[in-house]
Amino acid sequence: MAVLVCVVVMAVVMVAGHQEGPPVIKEHPSNMVARRNDPATLNCAASGAARVRWFRDGQEVVTSTQDPRSHRVLLPSGSLFFLRVTSSRRDSDTGTYWCVASNSYGATRSNNATLTVATLAYDFQSQAESTMRARVGDSLTLPCRPPKATPAPELSWLRDGRQVTNSSRVSVTEEGDLVISQAVQEDSATYVCRARNAAGTRESQPTQLTVMTPPWFEERPTNVTAPSGVVVNLACGAQGSPTPAVTWRRLDGKMPLGRVKIEDQRLVLERVATEDSGVYMCEVENEAGIATARATLTVVDAPELTQRPQDLQVMAGERAEFSCRVKGGPEPLVVWRLPTLDRTALLTPGHSRSHASVSDDGLNLVIEEATTQDSGSYRCWGVSNGGGVSGQAELLVVPAHPPPVVGIGPQDLMVAPGSVASFPCEVVSEAAEATISWWYRPAVHLPARQVSQHSTDSRISLPDNGALILKDVRLDDAGIYTCQATADTGTVEQAAVLRVDHNAEVLEPLLLPAPPTKPRLLAVNQTAVQLSWLPNSQVSEESGQWYTVEYWRQGWDEWRVADAAIWKESSVVSHLTPGHTYTFLVRAVTNRGASFPSPWSDPITTRSPRDPSLTVNQVRQARRRLSQPRVTLTDAAVTAPDSVLLTWDFLASTDEAVEGVLVYSVGEDGAVQVTTVLGASSSSHLLHDLRPNTPYTFFIVPFWHSVEGTPSNSYSLTTPEDVPAAAPGDVRVTVREEGSVLIRWSSVSPEEARGELLGYQVTISHNGSHTTETVASPWLEARGLLPSRLYTVRVAALTGAGPGPFSDPVLLDAHSFHEVNTAENDGDSMVYSQPQPAWLIYLLIPLVLLLVLATLVYVRRLRLKAPPSNPPHAPALYQDPSIYPDHHSVNMYGERKLWPPPSESDKESSLSSTRLLRPDQLVNEYAEPRVQQTTEPYATTALLAPPSPRLNHGAPWRHHSDDSGVQVNWAAILPPPPACPPPLDPDQEEPVGGSNLQGPRKVSSAASQYDNMGGSEQYKRPCDADSDHTYDVYTQVTPADGFLTFNTLQDRKVHADCHPPPPTDPPRSNTH
Repeated sequence: MAVLVCVVVMAVVMVAGHQEGPPVIKEHPSNMVARRNDPATLNCAASGAARVRWFRDGQEVVTSTQDPRSHRVLLPSGSLFFLRVTSSRRDSDTGTYWCVASNSYGATRSNNATLTVATLAYDFQSQAESTMRARVGDSLTLPCRPPKATPAPELSWLRDGRQVTNSSRVSVTEEGDLVISQAVQEDSATYVCRARNAAGTRESQPTQLTVMTPPWFEERPTNVTAPSGVVVNLACGAQGSPTPAVTWRRLDGKMPLGRVKIEDQRLVLERVATEDSGVYMCEVENEAGIATARATLTVVDAPELTQRPQDLQVMAGERAEFSCRVKGGPEPLVVWRLPTLDRTALLTPGHSRSHASVSDDGLNLVIEEATTQDSGSYRCWGVSNGGGVSGQAELLVVPAHPPPVVGIGPQDLMVAPGSVASFPCEVVSEAAEATISWWYRPAVHLPARQVSQHSTDSRISLPDNGALILKDVRLDDAGIYTCQATADTGTVEQAAVLRVDHNAEVLEPLLLPAPPTKPRLLAVNQTAVQLSWLPNSQVSEESGQWYTVEYWRQGWDEWRVADAAIWKESSVVSHLTPGHTYTFLVRAVTNRGASFPSPWSDPITTRSPRDPSLTVNQVRQARRRLSQPRVTLTDAAVTAPDSVLLTWDFLASTDEAVEGVLVYSVGEDGAVQVTTVLGASSSSHLLHDLRPNTPYTFFIVPFWHSVEGTPSNSYSLTTPEDVPAAAPGDVRVTVREEGSVLIRWSSVSPEEARGELLGYQVTISHNGSHTTETVASPWLEARGLLPSRLYTVRVAALTGAGPGPFSDPVLLDAHSFHEVNTAENDGDSMVYSQPQPAWLIYLLIPLVLLLVLATLVYVRRLRLKAPPSNPPHAPALYQDPSIYPDHHSVNMYGERKLWPPPSESDKESSLSSTRLLRPDQLVNEYAEPRVQQTTEPYATTALLAPPSPRLNHGAPWRHHSDDSGVQVNWAAILPPPPACPPPLDPDQEEPVGGSNLQGPRKVSSAASQYDNMGGSEQYKRPCDADSDHTYDVYTQVTPADGFLTFNTLQDRKVHADCHPPPPTDPPRSNTH
């Protein structure tokens, strides 16, 4: 019980003690986001607080306790309650709040809390269009900028009502845009941008995205060959998104409207004809793209000559044009045969020969500035695989047209004064328009003056028919009246005499006979022409008329009378000139006078003596026989790239109608080849010398003498490819870098390629091995070439038939890589490697191999040498015990000597291999002779290096032997020495051309001991004392190449005594 009382007392004391102090904040307000007009509460709980106040942004908040109109209520717990959160310009609850709890002991401030009034506008600042289209594979962006809001809303995208998640193709940027990369058709959907915060949620207008697929063909149209009159279906099936529209077009003509329709994307042509043949294109299109497919329709039908060429007559220098229309299926090939004896005188569309040319469609033949040599028969041939047709026209080129001729001229008159005198003048001028003028001459010896209607004499009248009418004739009107007709082709005139007499009788009008018809040619030869005509139907049998024939020839100024009295309607005009052209007319004549002339005949050319002696009837009959098809081409088979075998059959018996056939081959470029095959029994022919890979059209024309018939049907084919005929030229090699070269060459022409050029074969050869590369362009960059080899390069063009001939080999010297690269640093140098003789290659290869082998052996031997133990000046030649045994020595030629080995001083002063290699230690050295009983004169030459140019600038270079030093055993290299060494020439004071480090030095009898020839007292020659030796004197010579040599002086002999060496101690060096 006592314990309980103590506890209660202590609790009371603690409570009383706790209340004695400022309040304690137990719950601080926290940041809050509230929607506008929504209630909100900022909590604040404090213990021991007598009063709680709220502050916003440093100012005390007015609550409903202070102002009943306030929407802010202070709760008993101390929290601030907002009946509705406001956010307006006049009153806004947004701000930083804190509460202050106070009592008698003090006040306590809570933590700050921010009240944010959440807002969210209704309109998006930016959003995607309601409809968007894109192609498959495109990248697109759907923009989205949310409405103005506080705080910033969270953005998300919905695809058909489902939220879009980021992937490798689809992502949402920080700004809220939706990015779709590489769009696919499955991306087509409705997209909505959603913005959300505490104020609510807003959604953009829906965007309908359509990803379009370009159209593609399920079924393509194919080429169709059909006979005329049937129904043809050209298939075409296409798919795409959206569904593509199908359009049919004809590329080379118009659609046959009325006979064509589209059914299920197919083109249907009814009752096809040859003119329907062509290229038809199915075009499918949608918003994503367009696709096309083509098909060729061929309607087979025999060609038909719808317009034949017409005969023409032109003057020399004028333009002549023939027209020929041929239709059929497939489109016939129209060619023109010129009137020459040359069988190859065949013109194809778009080609010309001399001044004759054919239009691009082949339907017109134009001859510019025609000459008389162009006269002849021109034939238009139309050929196709359905048959052949022929049309013929004559061209006559005349040097000039005939001059005018007076049809009815003035007649002599006698009239009384005061009467009317009438002079007719009717002129015929078929070639050019004529102008008529009248001239008056009182007497023959007096000058003439022109009679004009516009003169002051009103009695003169000149009507349009060319007559002259003179009224109220006077005595002074008598005289000669001349009618003159002038045209571009010439001038003609006719005169009449007017007499005026008071006793003149009245003249009755003359009734002249009617003119006959146009004369027609019956036969012609070199000097005669047979003509016929018909009388005028108005002529009576009682008229008793006869005929007069007139004619004209080039060079004549007027018409001449060929026969003045012909009593029947035909005539033979003879005594003509061969090869000339004549024009004829006929007049009917009675007692009253001559009629108006008949129409002029067609120009007739007499035959030339060079022409074949064929009559007109023979030519006419031959043309009639050959006007129908006589032969048909049955097959054309390729036997080689340049040859084709043609076979044909004759349609009927041709023993008399056909003398042979002409085999024509027409190339794509218009080149014509023709072969004459005689005899009607032949049925095949092998054509040679055709161009490979060239389209040709073949047909056959039967002939009889000079008359050619109707061509056969044609065969068209393309000769196969062949290997190229020529090798690429101008092969060039450019070194790029070490081990890499650029090989270039000139391309072959299409004529040389003889096929589709696939590329080039480049063969790089080395020592029997070959590497072949095939490239499409005329260059190749070859890599991996070794710099120590010789390569040959050859290039050949390549077609489907294989490679052609290779170019001449080009030698590539790979040793020049470094040099060429150095040169290329200064400029892009081109290396032209010329072919080298084969013997040089065989010579260089062994030398190179021998040099490499010797170098390897040499280096190995050097590395086996031990490092020297003597001073660096000691020659290594004397330090090798294998070279100098204890009981003898070896000189530089490797010969064993009988004297003891040299001392250390001798070793230092003797000529070693180092001195042979280093020019700064150059000393003359000779080989010692061997002891021989007989010795012949001997000469030798030793090669020594020239002095170093740097010896004059410093201390001489000295060789220090180490593991990698250079030590040479010259005994294995140099030739053997003479039996005894030659002594010095006592008379020679100075070597010829010799030099040393200090300049020229004299050679004396007391030579250096390095020469092994001086007077060393410890050295004796190992020769027999009784032997007598003579030697050539050796002199040191410096040739032009800089190498010192020892040559023999001619005709100088020195006697040398040889004595056997006494046994002595090893020699000591006298050099210190």
